[in-house]
Amino acid sequence: MKMPFRPELLKIRRKPFRWIIIHHTIEMYPQTGAKIDSPSYQLPFIMNGVLEQKTGDINYHYIIEKVKEDYIAIACRPLSFLCEWPDITPDINQRAFHVALLGSYDLKVPEKRLYEVLAFKVINPMLKIYGLPPGRIKLHSQVTNIQDLTCPGEFINRDIIIAMCRRFVVK
Repeated sequence: MKMPFRPELLKIRRKPFRWIIIHHTIEMYPQTGAKIDSPSYQLPFIMNGVLEQKTGDINYHYIIEKVKEDYIAIACRPLSFLCEWPDITPDINQRAFHVALLGSYDLKVPEKRLYEVLAFKVINPMLKIYGLPPGRIKLHSQVTNIQDLTCPGEFINRDIIIAMCRRFVVK
């Protein structure tokens, strides 16, 4: 399946990155049925959700997915475009880089390897390129105006993400 390029449906980023927001995919694409431990590649389920919703692109800049024995980071939306989250105040969202963990971490405790891949392959390069401190990493549940939102899941630990980022810091 090929996703059509529809930049006319996307908003252009006009402000520099100041935040990194961590999500899980189940909140945006619940119809996908994506499972955390699937042995097969599941991004096509997300793409089907995008096509069904008739949106311009996947609403995350990166998705981390477990394929067989390891996690992979997949670039989704170009960094020059905003991810649209109406529940996040514009002053944060218009300056945010959005990363999703495939599946729901309300149901499963993440493996250490997920934190390592997230920090080493996705977050640390962004921290270095944009000169951001690890304190600028936030969970979606920390920046939303939806009171009961648990995204990226009850079992995701922000302190572990920050510790992994410090472990893999690029000097």
